[in-house]
Amino acid sequence: MDETDYTVDKPERIAGILKDLDHKLTLVNVRLDDDGPLYNSALVRLDSAARELFLDELTPVEANRHVQEGTRMRVFASLRGVAVRFSTAVSRSEREDAGALYVCPYPETLEYLQRRETFRVHIPMGERPRVELQYGEWKEPGIGDLADLSAQGMCVEVPQEWVEALEVGTPMRFENLLLPDVGERLGGDLRLANRRRSPRDGYVYAGFQVTGMNQWLERQFNIALLHYQREARRRSME
Repeated sequence: MDETDYTVDKPERIAGILKDLDHKLTLVNVRLDDDGPLYNSALVRLDSAARELFLDELTPVEANRHVQEGTRMRVFASLRGVAVRFSTAVSRSEREDAGALYVCPYPETLEYLQRRETFRVHIPMGERPRVELQYGEWKEPGIGDLADLSAQGMCVEVPQEWVEALEVGTPMRFENLLLPDVGERLGGDLRLANRRRSPRDGYVYAGFQVTGMNQWLERQFNIALLHYQREARRRSME
């Protein structure tokens, strides 16, 4: 690990970090072996008395064929933008209305990494929410299509002329973003991070980092990320 990373091995501290992560469906990534692919899952809930955690089924759904009692799981999560990772094993599975849950014991150690880690989902063309972008020198806000979303940022498809003259790092704002399963429109500060070409003539994908991200806003993003993850799994099963 890097010198800024450290390992937590005190049971009460591990329980505290897991409790901080437990916000009723927190998006996580799971790896079943050291060199294998990352799968999507979610921390559904904790049982602090039994020291057990409940993980959602993996996506893509084909990955679940490799999971059985005793399967080791390497879990990657994000706590207020700081990466957390730990290993555990499946002790049993339980069925619920939404599908299977993997029940795992609390890990014996947990790595807390002082670097940012994000989770990103691509949003299908027909499901992209509109988002209002504001820049100090624009007379009126611009409306773009949200192309993908992560725990710390977003990518918006916009007319090229809007951003071609802006430098990376330019501060902006977003407003009136209505995400699925989120009960109110969201807004916040942005920083232009990158630009890349869009298949649509005259358009680009503008990548933004959300600056001043707070726990509440990150929670709303994670709710939407989980929705898009579940929808991708549903489509793959059709």
